[in-house]
Amino acid sequence: MKRNNKFVATIVASIAAMFVTPVLAQTPTPYSVHLTGYEETPLTLNTTGSGDFKAVVSADGTSIQYMLSYQNLSSPATQSHIHFGRPAITGGIVLWLCANTPPITPPTTIPTPQPCPPFPATIFGTLTAADVVAVGGQGIDAGAAGFAEMVAALRTGSAYANVHTTVRPSGEIRGRIGPFPATATTDTSND
Repeated sequence: MKRNNKFVATIVASIAAMFVTPVLAQTPTPYSVHLTGYEETPLTLNTTGSGDFKAVVSADGTSIQYMLSYQNLSSPATQSHIHFGRPAITGGIVLWLCANTPPITPPTTIPTPQPCPPFPATIFGTLTAADVVAVGGQGIDAGAAGFAEMVAALRTGSAYANVHTTVRPSGEIRGRIGPFPATATTDTSND
């Protein structure tokens, strides 16, 4: 009788897992990161600038609502993005968060990003498949396929946010995007 009860319990647990797993996969997923100059590449920067990026991927994976804040930068912010790239490696720009035009001109294939306000600043927005810039050399497609690829990159820690400034045009503050809450202000995974 005990063996039969164990078998029934195993079957019930397996059936329950089939129904619970899709529900868990369809919950909004939060991400966050603290941005510093210590994460910038190719050179680590000593800067008073810092920032925070928080995002929530929708339950169906078709949108990302975000908040970006930055302060104490060396000069005015010119642009901010989400890049496809691992720690200590520069990756391609896939999603624009803000841009000041001129001097920065985002691709015409995406909706015009909001302006980067003077610091201290906090901006909010929503990203969708229409916002994806294809990065062919890294295998990121445009549109819905590229958006799904970036959601997967967020889940694996393979994306980062950064803010560029007039004094630091290649980027002044950066951080690897990870699950909320962020557990550290800097990334030491490539030590």
